[in-house]
Amino acid sequence: MKKPLFVCLTALSLVGASAALKADQNPNHTKDHVSSIAWIQARDKDDDIGVDDRYIVLVGKVTKKIKDETYLFSDGTGTIQLDSEAKLPVGKTIAVRGNIDQAFLGIGKLEVDVTSWRHVK
Repeated sequence: MKKPLFVCLTALSLVGASAALKADQNPNHTKDHVSSIAWIQARDKDDDIGVDDRYIVLVGKVTKKIKDETYLFSDGTGTIQLDSEAKLPVGKTIAVRGNIDQAFLGIGKLEVDVTSWRHVK
């Protein structure tokens, strides 16, 4: 009885390991996929609930500080609001990592909740 269970569990673990290896070998599999503001705004107009909380990377410039933790950000394809606890540099090119925060039922505003950022040369 123990031997068939062991064989079954071993087979399942090998299948899982091979799937993980294939994902790592996929050239399209990247951790930091750069998105555009135009792409985010197009998904928002389509009411694509699947993009809420999606992890994204944007490259562009902070154009204006609105409030203590609120900034306007532009990447050349559009402008979006950022919510960042960290102080962001105005006018410098930066890469911003964060999650899309969609407005639902007309409440709130489309913005990106910044998790980290860095200077880009």
